[in-house]
Amino acid sequence: MTTSVKTSALPRAPWWTVLFAGCYGVSWQIIALIIAINTGYAAMMSIEDTRAFWHPFITAQCFGLSIAFFVNAASPWYKPRPVLRLAGAVAIGTLVGYFLVFTVKGAIIGEPGYGFVDMFSDSHKAWTLLSGFGNGLFVSLFFLIQFREARTRAELLRAEADRNLLSKQAIEAELKLMQAQVEPHFLFNTLASVQFLAETDPPKASLMLGHLIAYLRAALPQLRSNSTTLGQESDLAQAYLSIMQMRMGARLRFVISIPDDLRAHRFPPMLLMSLVENAVRHGLEPQAHGGTVRLEARHDDGRVTVSVVDDGRGLGDKIGNGVGLTNLRGRLAALYADQARFTLEEVAPHGARATVELPYDPA
Repeated sequence: MTTSVKTSALPRAPWWTVLFAGCYGVSWQIIALIIAINTGYAAMMSIEDTRAFWHPFITAQCFGLSIAFFVNAASPWYKPRPVLRLAGAVAIGTLVGYFLVFTVKGAIIGEPGYGFVDMFSDSHKAWTLLSGFGNGLFVSLFFLIQFREARTRAELLRAEADRNLLSKQAIEAELKLMQAQVEPHFLFNTLASVQFLAETDPPKASLMLGHLIAYLRAALPQLRSNSTTLGQESDLAQAYLSIMQMRMGARLRFVISIPDDLRAHRFPPMLLMSLVENAVRHGLEPQAHGGTVRLEARHDDGRVTVSVVDDGRGLGDKIGNGVGLTNLRGRLAALYADQARFTLEEVAPHGARATVELPYDPA
């Protein structure tokens, strides 16, 4: 005798839960941050907008909140083909934001020129639609890059914590993973600089935008891979330094010297960027006259040595012992055990040298 077991499909979630998917895991602090960022962008828009401030303010809030809602609902960082999903979510959010602008200004406030027909016939407002999509995509890509890089660090440290080596650093990496979604300061500062230069020096604005595109082009491949090459990392560092150089002017100079035969050598993702950012942030930015960053690599005796040298203010009492460099040492230990080494030392008469030594791997 045979018995059959009838299985029932899992019950579907109520239809209304889809409407709240974009609010999942969002705190009031994050909402306040998004509103503050949108307000800052509205302030930049108001420079060339002769109308009252509430016009760009409503536009920025409608687009910004709508894009943030749909990106959070799509959660592309947890799914395959994240960039494609992200672009789709930004596109939907932009369209909804565009509709909201006309709803608030036209139907609610009664502002002339914001009727249903104007939504499709006014070419200037259509340009607002394209601009909202472009800015939303740039910001969302930066969120995605930060999130993926932080999650990679967290997974590496969590694996070591399972072997009772890096448990404390794994907890710190998890905290950074949550913070990565709300720390796009570098991108927003760069976009603000582009906006300012577009009004004061358009050729420089175009140049800075090119550097930003180069930065994203170098960073995006890391979304699909847990490893990268020294050449890719140096390209990312060069794009970052080029942007910072335009922001700091003559206060920042840099030299990158990577031999061609080492560009294909495997290198931990974002590790070099951590050293370059530390050199600029802690070494050169605090000095009124700035300084020079040198990025060098060499191969000898079966080892690859990569150094980041600056002639800034040098090492303070606490510099070199922070969470960032502690996690860097932990990542090297997790990937190479005792085969890798990291050193941070003073350079006479002033400055610092950060050096990473890895075993040479011709493959």
